[in-house]
Amino acid sequence: MPRVGVAWTFRNKFVVRSGYAITSFMEGTGANLRLTLNPPFFFESAVTYDVRTPGDIRVGFNDVLPQSQLAGQVRAWNPDLRPAFIQQWNFSTEYLLASTFSINAAYVGQKGTHLVNPREFNQPLPGVGPVETWLPLQQRRPLFGVAPLITNISGTDSSAIMNYNSFQLSARKQLSLGLEFLASYTLSRSLTDNLGYYGSQGVSAEGAYWQNAYDRHGDYGPAFFDALHNFSLGGYWEVPFGSNRSFGKTASRPVDLILGGWNLNYIASVHSAFPVTITSQNVSNQLVRGSSRANRYGSLTYQNQNIDHWFGDNNVLCQTPGQNTGNCAYGVPAPGQFGNSAKGTERAAAYRNLDLAIEKQFHITERQYLTFRAEFLNSLNHPNFGAPARTITNPASFGAITTTVGTPRNIQMALKYYF
Repeated sequence: MPRVGVAWTFRNKFVVRSGYAITSFMEGTGANLRLTLNPPFFFESAVTYDVRTPGDIRVGFNDVLPQSQLAGQVRAWNPDLRPAFIQQWNFSTEYLLASTFSINAAYVGQKGTHLVNPREFNQPLPGVGPVETWLPLQQRRPLFGVAPLITNISGTDSSAIMNYNSFQLSARKQLSLGLEFLASYTLSRSLTDNLGYYGSQGVSAEGAYWQNAYDRHGDYGPAFFDALHNFSLGGYWEVPFGSNRSFGKTASRPVDLILGGWNLNYIASVHSAFPVTITSQNVSNQLVRGSSRANRYGSLTYQNQNIDHWFGDNNVLCQTPGQNTGNCAYGVPAPGQFGNSAKGTERAAAYRNLDLAIEKQFHITERQYLTFRAEFLNSLNHPNFGAPARTITNPASFGAITTTVGTPRNIQMALKYYF
């Protein structure tokens, strides 16, 4: 795969680097959409009803399509499927401020095309005239005329795209005078029209399938992992007190045994919130995959924000399909229409975490010593909240956060004897 890189050093303290690379690879699709999950190896039936004519439990399994024919849900791969095509580029500068301390500033970008994505190949088309006069959903599928018993077609395609642009700043201090650290900050933006095959656990993203299979650009927006700000700090500090440290060299043995020779390790991670896609009841009479987005009429208030009302407690959510009373932030789309809201229009809670570890050696003789180490995971016991509920047709729970990311503070200790 083609790659090119350039580096230039100026006066031994200032370095400029740049690179460009192309990568192409065939993405995996898991086991779900393999072609062997079709007849005659595998049979599956799925019936999707119009909201106007819901199913009747008294019918039982009479609606299930016969397994002796090519019917129900099937899997298909685009015959023009091709590997993903990834372009990556960067430009960075690094300056040596001291013999053990440098700073680095960089622009890093990436563009991906022909990303493998799931797509509904047999999504019903809109009808003609008023919605109440449309043909039943099954009869509006593109393949109904030639294969009337086939419902959904779980398609494997390679038409998704993504792009990433970032400014990255870092400061590195190599170990000297008992101190070492690496601090990194990234300002970035990640955009895509599909989240891929492997989901987005812990966030409120859109569905894996496009809301409208005939309008992929309608799903272009922030990636589920898009975080505008990302900061991390990790390092090591030798506390400068003890017989072999800057201070306390003349301390008594009991004092040195208790207070001297401690070391501290630390890792801090902070990033801004992930996107939230607001969803609604499906009234499109076309959507058979993924989630139905709401109509967006205005901004949420975020007044009196708390974990029970993350988006605020004075928001008006219009429940009458297609109706905006003039003060609604979101509403249910009109019958036969897809929600006009973009994806990722709101944001969940930010993430903050600090892990600490302290350690010390207790010498018994010159060759025999004990090493004590205590680790404090999530040392501040800071709760990091999961994604808020985002379905407007459940207004009682809209905006409520009921999960956390990560674990509460966890303390673990170890003692080793060396001889």
